[in-house]
Amino acid sequence: MAGRVFITGDKHGTFIPLFGLVKKFELRDTDILIIAGDAGYVWEENYNYTIDSLQQIFPGTIAFIDGNHENHTLLNDLKISQWNSGKVHQVGERVYHLMRGEVYSIYGNNFFAFGGARSVDKDRREEGISWWKEEEPTPDEIEYGKNQLIKYSKEIDYIITHETPLFARGYISRMKEIDEGYNLPALLDSWYKTVINAPRLKKWYFGHMHVDKLITPKLRGVYNDFLLAGDEKPIPWA
Repeated sequence: MAGRVFITGDKHGTFIPLFGLVKKFELRDTDILIIAGDAGYVWEENYNYTIDSLQQIFPGTIAFIDGNHENHTLLNDLKISQWNSGKVHQVGERVYHLMRGEVYSIYGNNFFAFGGARSVDKDRREEGISWWKEEEPTPDEIEYGKNQLIKYSKEIDYIITHETPLFARGYISRMKEIDEGYNLPALLDSWYKTVINAPRLKKWYFGHMHVDKLITPKLRGVYNDFLLAGDEKPIPWA
């Protein structure tokens, strides 16, 4: 039986939705769950216990892009390996951090991943404890992502980002302020214009805003919902 790819949004270290999904849905070891940032499972030094628990709950593979609320020091210290044709940080036997700008070939579809965002509450957080400057993509990462997006634009089926294209914020009631000098949302606008009419693009999913909302036919925010890639009908877990 063919493998399936599920998409969901920010989980911030909680297991509760996964328990619900497993209870109500017949999951298989070939299933892959992609989290659109702020997974939060790699947060403290002893995160191995958390990852072991995660792998016991979910029978397949969990792959997440990084959000702003991640321990980027721990993530960046992990071994880099290959998974489905793209670079990853291997977190556990079946848990991977999808790196910025990589393209992954999964069950016949190509996924472009780009994590990172700016925390609006960073002034209330402590660097190295609850906030890491690496949450924001570097100029080199942005350049790499742009080049990858252009190179594979005709072959990409899905895009997964944590941050939101700027124009989409006008459709979201839970708006996040944009600090002066923070250009990533506007940059994603230009990326959106580059790929929106690409022949294979089915959907761009983003997290960060804590909304489950279809912005345009090809742009969707994910948070609580679990979706089969390309399907807009949420899978009940509660």
